[in-house]
Amino acid sequence: MFNVLFLARRKNRRAVVLWFLLSCTVPVSAMGQSQGIWTLEDSIRRVVEIAPEIRGAQAAVGARQGALQQAGVWPNPQIELRADDSIGKDAGTGGTDFTQFAISQPLPLSGRLGHQQAVAGAALDAARAEQSYQQIRLETQVAQRYHSLQLALGRLRLAQQRLQLADDLQNTGRRRAQAGELSELERLRMDLIREAAQQALNSAEGAYNEALSRFRVYLGLSGETTPQLTSLKPFGLVPALEQLQAGMANHPALLAAKHRVEAARSGVDLARAERLPDLSLSVFREQDLLNGRRQDVTGIGLGITIPLWDRNSGRIGEARAQVIEGQSELQVLERDLDSRLRQSYLNLNQLVKQGEHYRTRVFQPAQKVFELTRKAYASGEVEILSVIDANNTYFDAHERYLELLQEAWLEAADLRLAAGRALVATEQDTDNE
Repeated sequence: MFNVLFLARRKNRRAVVLWFLLSCTVPVSAMGQSQGIWTLEDSIRRVVEIAPEIRGAQAAVGARQGALQQAGVWPNPQIELRADDSIGKDAGTGGTDFTQFAISQPLPLSGRLGHQQAVAGAALDAARAEQSYQQIRLETQVAQRYHSLQLALGRLRLAQQRLQLADDLQNTGRRRAQAGELSELERLRMDLIREAAQQALNSAEGAYNEALSRFRVYLGLSGETTPQLTSLKPFGLVPALEQLQAGMANHPALLAAKHRVEAARSGVDLARAERLPDLSLSVFREQDLLNGRRQDVTGIGLGITIPLWDRNSGRIGEARAQVIEGQSELQVLERDLDSRLRQSYLNLNQLVKQGEHYRTRVFQPAQKVFELTRKAYASGEVEILSVIDANNTYFDAHERYLELLQEAWLEAADLRLAAGRALVATEQDTDNE
């Protein structure tokens, strides 16, 4: 597109200037609406599909599901066979016979299985919350790379425009030089303007290629893929702080910490239940020599371990300490997240206001001065130094405006992370609803 415009500019300088004015004044929200646009949401979905962090979080959930399933399983019965020569000795015949067959089944009647399931269930809920929070952390990292690439692309387009206008100014100077209206000093200054624009373009191309490489690697894109990004635009309305704070109860990180506390509390109940050992019910059948002949004997028995030396007091103390530790971590997390939420909220509002103020008070006036100065120079009303000053002021203001837009979007990503709000819904979120 820029090559076509460059040829058109050589044919009609005024047409290029008009195009530049229109491109600068078009609403930013209307830019980048062509087909094939790669949005931030598209980037997040791509990363969620391929990120090893998500696979690890899913595996952790699967492990906790297996632990929950195992927690409610009864212990296996035990079968015992006994062979001896007692009957042969009593009968005087000798030999070894099977004399006893027994089945023993532990009976977890102390409530241990229920407490094990409570611990495993809370751990599963914590793993699911951690999976959701892992996605939000990934969204923040994707947003950082996406908005960095947006800024690099905006700087590249700005550098291309700067070079085009420098070429146009240089052509105007050459015509004035042929007419004898331009000194050698002014011509050299025009050449410097053009060379500075070329150097700025080279630097912008390098920064764009570097940002594009980081973006490709993180999203697992091929080296030939060049995604078309939406242009940086002003951030919209910032949600009210009260609304964000009201949603903190469902923050995935806080939910994970709360579920870990629940698991620790259930661990105390489990330790207490394990203090009482399980009963063991045994059913046996054995043979013996009674009144000179073999006879079968059937019986039933109960077995229990006497908690004489080990009353599991150390495990109970450990479990109680884990509850206190989990509660402390939860309080620290609540404090830190509230602080981060407030700070990100204030920073985002400040950046939005600063960006709007900069646009109306600096960027747009600099653009107006630049265009008027160029027209005045073309008609011979001002010197080249005025053009240089207006040129530098405008492009510096435009670049700074792009930086303010990017800073606002990056702060918005940090605000979503602090508030625990995902930008893209997942199947897990849909299932939870």
